[in-house]
Amino acid sequence: MDPHINYTLVGLFVLVLGSGFIAASIWLGGRGDDRAFETYVAYVRESVAGLNPRASVKYRGVDVGTVRRIGLDKEGRVRLLLDIEVGTPLNDDTAAVLSSLGITGLVFVELKAVGKASGRACRKIGKAEEHFPEIRTCPSLLAEVSSLPMEVKAAVRQLEQVAAGVQRFLAAPDTRGTLVQVLRHLERISGTLAANDQAIVEALRRINAILGDTADATRRLPAVVDHARDTLAAFQGTTVSIQTTVANLDGLIAELRADLKRVSAGTVAQSGPLIAEMRQATLALKRLAGDLDRQPNLLIYGRTRPPGPGE
Repeated sequence: MDPHINYTLVGLFVLVLGSGFIAASIWLGGRGDDRAFETYVAYVRESVAGLNPRASVKYRGVDVGTVRRIGLDKEGRVRLLLDIEVGTPLNDDTAAVLSSLGITGLVFVELKAVGKASGRACRKIGKAEEHFPEIRTCPSLLAEVSSLPMEVKAAVRQLEQVAAGVQRFLAAPDTRGTLVQVLRHLERISGTLAANDQAIVEALRRINAILGDTADATRRLPAVVDHARDTLAAFQGTTVSIQTTVANLDGLIAELRADLKRVSAGTVAQSGPLIAEMRQATLALKRLAGDLDRQPNLLIYGRTRPPGPGE
């Protein structure tokens, strides 16, 4: 041992340096995990090959969490536990979809909004049996592409069944007879149309003329309606004027009736003495006429006193 080296100081320096390194590691590690996370569950019915625990969970391309655990449930579905950062905008439109990073093949979970009207088989957010909030899941692009051949085969089988049914229908004896009759009727109809082509053309021309007149009348209809409205408004004004005139005539007739009653009452009251005087004058004229008959010179000599007794 070198007597010039203080091993106590060296050991103390190593301990201090190691403690500082450990403290820095703990501090840096603690700062990396200062975000709060919430656990969600998602159930997938397709293969999750390439998805590993601690795989990323992304929302619009941003890392918002990781995959905590991958397992199977009693129904054979893949059960995923996802640790997602608190504050991530999740709602009923959000779904978890398996995606891959280009040609590397690394699989991660992507959260995207699929919309309530989406036709994809997506589950809604709810409460799972283990009391974790459940996020709906949608088939990945690979799963949808893989299901196309099965759909094509099903469509081909349906077409084959339809073709077989048509073949059986055509092979029936009654069907053949019916088709022959239909073809004969079509031949007769074609001959009739060919023989009367000029009449059909003329009828079509007339129909076109009628349609043109109808269209013209339709275009003029708004003006006619407006004119009818104006006429109706003028008629209503005339009706109001006639009603006012009739009311004025009624008042005038009532006033004339009152005046006639007053004139009749006054005339009757004054005509009584006049009639009496006319009667007296008539009697006087009658007496004068009798006197003139007896004494024609009455107008010359006047009345003479009749002679008394003994004159």
